[in-house]
Amino acid sequence: MSLEQLGILAEVIGAVAIVITLVYLSIQVKDSARASRSAAVTDATTAMQSFYQELGSNPATSKLFLVGLTKPDTLSQEDQFQYLMMMHSCFLGFQRSFFLAQEGTLDVALRDSIGTAMHAVNHLPGMYLYWRQRKGYFQPEFVDWVEALLAREPVMDMDAYRDHAGGARE
Repeated sequence: MSLEQLGILAEVIGAVAIVITLVYLSIQVKDSARASRSAAVTDATTAMQSFYQELGSNPATSKLFLVGLTKPDTLSQEDQFQYLMMMHSCFLGFQRSFFLAQEGTLDVALRDSIGTAMHAVNHLPGMYLYWRQRKGYFQPEFVDWVEALLAREPVMDMDAYRDHAGGARE
């Protein structure tokens, strides 16, 4: 085999090695993207699950949340502050989901599913109390998204926020 033929063979082997490397890297990037999306879904759902778990398992927190949403003016100053901080914690999770969806890391449908929690209470006075006082803490794109949810037709079949006579619960 001549030196020229060895050179051509080396170029072919090098080209094949580059193609194999590119295929391997594309598989790794795809797997990495899938892992990032999976972690984002886990993060978003775990945050909301923890919030709902606290509401569902702690009667004092549940009562504060319910009264805060339906009759915030009846809360003491300290309870109103605690309610606002509870809501703010939840909204920080909403904002995280919003931006993860914008980046393509979180599925938009999951973000919108999480956002239904805001839509479900968009007609309650405690929601407006919170949003009026705290919306300035959030990014403008997120504020626009929340305000679009708040402007939607209210969900009126949320029995958890109503008593049997159809009014807000105490």
